[in-house]
Amino acid sequence: MTSTRPLAQPASPIVAIDVDGLLNPADPAHAETLGYRPHHYDGPDPDGRRFTGTVWLHPDHGPWLRELAEHAQPVWCTRWNHLAAAWIAPRLGLPTWPHIPIHAGGVRFGHQSKLADLYAWATRRPPAVLDDEFGGKDPTAAGQRTASDTPTLLHPVDPYDGLRRADVDAVLTWLGQL
Repeated sequence: MTSTRPLAQPASPIVAIDVDGLLNPADPAHAETLGYRPHHYDGPDPDGRRFTGTVWLHPDHGPWLRELAEHAQPVWCTRWNHLAAAWIAPRLGLPTWPHIPIHAGGVRFGHQSKLADLYAWATRRPPAVLDDEFGGKDPTAAGQRTASDTPTLLHPVDPYDGLRRADVDAVLTWLGQL
């Protein structure tokens, strides 16, 4: 007698979305020439201190991110933490998506520090990470995850231009290959 086990269903993929450098580019003057619009922010920064400034957001980003949401679960992976869902999302016409609690950003010892939090949260779900900053060791770690049957895409976004249609298309292509 042979036993048949049901085929394992692939874990649903995730698209991890950063804010600064991705949705809010680094150079405001250049952002304006690309069609980004200024939004005044006056509230807490990720560390709870008061911050007042301008956040530049592009009207195309909402539809593009909703398109990605048709193929994967979007999650905010940014030091904006819950503020991404509470403040950024409504300005882009997005629903409330979960956020990965991030306590430190930036590259340390060759690794983007928030990726450890993302990988722990995602467990075996395949993540596509849209971010403007990765460490030199991050592609090796992503390759190891992929080799261990957890496909992982690190897609760098130029912080000068922010998220472009080509970035979205690259992630959609990767998602279509899972």
